[in-house]
Amino acid sequence: MNDREHEAEFARLLEETRRLPRSIEPPRDLWPAIAARIRRRPAWRRWAALAAAAAVVLIVGRRILTGSSEGWAVARVDGAPRIGRTALVGTGRLRVGQVIVTDDSSRAEVQVGLIGRVEVLPGSELRLVAARPDAHRLALARGTIYAEVTAPPRLFVVETPTATAVDLGCAYTLEVDSTGASRLRVTAGYVELVWGDRRSIVPLGAMAVTRAGAGPGTPFVEDAPGALRDALTAFDFARGGSPAARAVLRAARAEDAVTLWHLVSRVDPSLRAAVYDRLAALVPPPSGTSRDAALRLDAPTLERYWQHIRRIQWRREILKGIREIDPRTGLAR
Repeated sequence: MNDREHEAEFARLLEETRRLPRSIEPPRDLWPAIAARIRRRPAWRRWAALAAAAAVVLIVGRRILTGSSEGWAVARVDGAPRIGRTALVGTGRLRVGQVIVTDDSSRAEVQVGLIGRVEVLPGSELRLVAARPDAHRLALARGTIYAEVTAPPRLFVVETPTATAVDLGCAYTLEVDSTGASRLRVTAGYVELVWGDRRSIVPLGAMAVTRAGAGPGTPFVEDAPGALRDALTAFDFARGGSPAARAVLRAARAEDAVTLWHLVSRVDPSLRAAVYDRLAALVPPPSGTSRDAALRLDAPTLERYWQHIRRIQWRREILKGIREIDPRTGLAR
């Protein structure tokens, strides 16, 4: 039984207890015998029953509050991974504050509490930051991990030197190089990359890179044209400004709507209308979307457009090789 099931069961038992009748009146002809037995019952038995009930509540409550306080299970997959300086032989526990290290020929697998797993690939250094039912947090200093998590959004987080990857129900590969720069590739669901007030939402089939001092760049789909990728690198990390943004617009296809949606809020205001109009020409906005509101960066308007784009991208990826999907509408051709 996982933590949520424990919580649900505990809540169910409490609710059923509340529903019990507050007074149960036995038939009058039975009451004298019952009353006599109550008077004869030793007081210590009543106190023992109350103590037992309190113990049950404390045990269940402690289970709910502490959850995975003893760390997470970890297993050797290949080579000689270490927890700190100690070689991992077979299986072990990764506790909060400890680091698992793999050399060039080692791999390990970490169980993310009760919600998923992380494969630690060769040449990696991964620290457990928090292991609670409400916070599953790792820090990847270098190397590569593959994470696969089934949990409510924002419950699983991986820190890197240049951004924080916030799980929104997904599977992904995350790489960090010697400079702290990272590369994220999402293979299920979507991930939010955050650095200060800058964020990138990376859906299934898309990627994003980060750089020191700049945080996450603009996401792009895996099959994005080389010209678009080069222009994004210039825009995000080389102060390419409006010329780089215009190069992105020239190279963009309907399949690149994820990129253009992010650019609407990132370009200079003087270029915002051009970005929005290019996006709307490639992937028409959903009914009721106001251009003026989008240009004002109205959050509900942009969110409505984003959900439309994300659904199209999801259909493209899920049905790849099965049906041809129109990247403008998400409908089968």
